[in-house]
Amino acid sequence: MSEDACPHIVSAGSYLLEMLTPEETAEFRLHSSQCVHCQREIVALLPGAMFLQELRADILSTNQRRCTDRPLLSTVVSREPHWVPGCRA
Repeated sequence: MSEDACPHIVSAGSYLLEMLTPEETAEFRLHSSQCVHCQREIVALLPGAMFLQELRADILSTNQRRCTDRPLLSTVVSREPHWVPGCRA
């Protein structure tokens, strides 16, 4: 970090990943609207943050789908209900 860089720049990643509290989000949003260093950091981190958010959404939708599916009937061994592994419903 250069001498003139903003100390709040470390919050940019957390801001983009929506990991800050509502108060911290509002504070950083206001700060970054006027801070060129934080604006540059947001632009630099945005592609990675978007990828991580899409990945998180995919994982959450997969886990949700797994645990809300109804039991499947096994056609190989028996006709007993078969839950998707890993579901603790």
